[in-house]
Amino acid sequence: MGINVYLSWAGQTLEEQAAQEDAYLALDGGSVGYLRESYSGGPYVTKILVRDAFEAPTRRAHIFAAILRERLTTVTEPAYGFDAGDMAVREITEQLEMSGASVSHPRAGKTFPMTVEEAVEARYHDDPEKARGVLESVRRFVSLAEAKELETGRPCTVRVEF
Repeated sequence: MGINVYLSWAGQTLEEQAAQEDAYLALDGGSVGYLRESYSGGPYVTKILVRDAFEAPTRRAHIFAAILRERLTTVTEPAYGFDAGDMAVREITEQLEMSGASVSHPRAGKTFPMTVEEAVEARYHDDPEKARGVLESVRRFVSLAEAKELETGRPCTVRVEF
């Protein structure tokens, strides 16, 4: 299981939608408007990049491309830390700390400001090649959002599934 992020825009063709579905196993789905992230531990890059969609009851949000671009390199609030801001993880970590138990990661349960680029670096610190690939895919996703917004005059819709 994982997190799937889809970009849609006015006039999107069936072929463009199919390309997103086909990108499920591709390293660079960003170029067709698709990102995938596993639940193998935070920080969750997608939760920083498109948090508006995660926070929406429908799991959909119109996000201006300039905001996506900003989140790549600029810290925005609310920020997600090692656990991506998941309340349950924070609560469990706090309970463990209060009981005197050790916590497996020094930043577990803590949140701190971070950019998408910093999240990629933190998550894939042990695999620089994968980090470069993930970051390039995210950048292409943002570039596509910019191009489609310019073309249509409207922000793209971001939909998340998890």
